[in-house]
Amino acid sequence: MTPELLEILVCPRSKKKLQLADTATLDRVNSLIKSAKCRDIAGTPVNEPVSEGLWQKETGIFYFVRNDIPVLIYENAVELK
Repeated sequence: MTPELLEILVCPRSKKKLQLADTATLDRVNSLIKSAKCRDIAGTPVNEPVSEGLWQKETGIFYFVRNDIPVLIYENAVELK
C-alpha cells in the first residue's frame, strides 16, 4: 500500500486515521480466525487468514485488505478489544 493512499484512509465510522496493522495485530486476528472465534461486526464468521490489514488503534477496529484492496465496510470489520 502506498504511503499516499495510507495518508488519506480513515475509518468510515469514526473518521479517525487508519494505520497498517503490525505483525502482532495480524497474529492476533489470525489466531482468532484459527480458533473459529473471529466474527465481523455483522456477526458473520471470518475463516480466511489475513496477511495485511488496517486498523484504528483508538477504537480497535480492524479492516481487512483483500487482494491489495482495503475493505472499508464497517460491518465487515472486526472489533479487537
